[in-house]
Amino acid sequence: MKLSRACLSSLLLATVLLVGGAQAQDAHYWDSQYGTKAELLGGLVVGSSTDLSATFYNPGWIALQAGPSLLVTTKSAEVYNITIKNGTGRGTEPSNTVVTPSPGYLAGRFSLGNDHGWKWAYTFLQKVQFQFDARAVRIEENANPAPEGNIWFGGEGFQTAKVEESWYGVSMSRQIAENVAIGFSPYAAIRSQRSRSQVAAQALDANQIHSNAFLVDDFKFWHARLLLKMGVAAQWSRWSAGLAITTPSLGVVGDGSVYQNLSLSGDYDPGSPGPDEPYLQASDQEELDAMWKSPLSIAAGGAVNLGQSRVHITAEWFDSVDRYSVMNPASYEVQSEPGDIRQLQVEYGAKNVVNYGLGVDHAFTESFSLFTSYRVDHAT
Repeated sequence: MKLSRACLSSLLLATVLLVGGAQAQDAHYWDSQYGTKAELLGGLVVGSSTDLSATFYNPGWIALQAGPSLLVTTKSAEVYNITIKNGTGRGTEPSNTVVTPSPGYLAGRFSLGNDHGWKWAYTFLQKVQFQFDARAVRIEENANPAPEGNIWFGGEGFQTAKVEESWYGVSMSRQIAENVAIGFSPYAAIRSQRSRSQVAAQALDANQIHSNAFLVDDFKFWHARLLLKMGVAAQWSRWSAGLAITTPSLGVVGDGSVYQNLSLSGDYDPGSPGPDEPYLQASDQEELDAMWKSPLSIAAGGAVNLGQSRVHITAEWFDSVDRYSVMNPASYEVQSEPGDIRQLQVEYGAKNVVNYGLGVDHAFTESFSLFTSYRVDHAT
């Protein structure tokens, strides 16, 4: 029995199933909350007067609230676990548990002298902070293949991903009526992302003929872009409401690199060339232009006082992002097969989604309140 390239490829693909199983959590638009009250209410405060977290949720509230002039929030730690079900095709489930400081938030008020009714604030927030590391080992139970030609397979596999994105902004807000205000928060966003997948696969048939497959797939990039949040807020004695729009981002500058190394080898007979000839496909490209896009979104919310309780609702629609190339590596010739041209691809796209939720806070006394919330966070 010969271990053909098709066999090697299938073994490699069975192991590489874990690749792509861990996506950066920017696919979950409501994953992080900012500000003390907003965190307790699950971020459902687009239509509620809270604190300086309004610079992110709805800058219209800045002019209608008389909260503290400085807000710094973070949790001591957050814990998440990601498991790739059936990661190598045979019940192996690589997983990773991460304990990390949660994304932080810093906002403060400032004045520009004669502000003509405008209120000002600055903001720094960690929009995305994600890390994933996993391994997978698949070793067949049949360590002694029968003479009929059963295959003894090894395995392996590794996936690591890290994403960080920070926003820096200045907010301005002013009242346009007694109970209504508008606000604007232009942001500069800086994103960095790294992903590496590494897989090894071995096979041995009953005649002790050995074949091997190896793959490394690696890319990294950073990108800076601009975007704008616009909001309107309205406050009455029992009711409040708000609307916030986040523009699509405008790319400024970015840089990245890609690296791939794929090889297949085995029972090749130089005296009888055929489909099992050793295969090598490798490319390393640096200083590539990089681009990251974020979508248009529209959020609406409201709140109502019910005695000592206050009910908050928010819904937000995120537009789709058509699939595009994050980087455009040059095409190259496969080393073992002159004339065969390949091109590495790093792409991203997102479907449109609607997220929504409901939160409630109840004041038992002036110094003791309870908060609860329910929300959905659809992945794209």
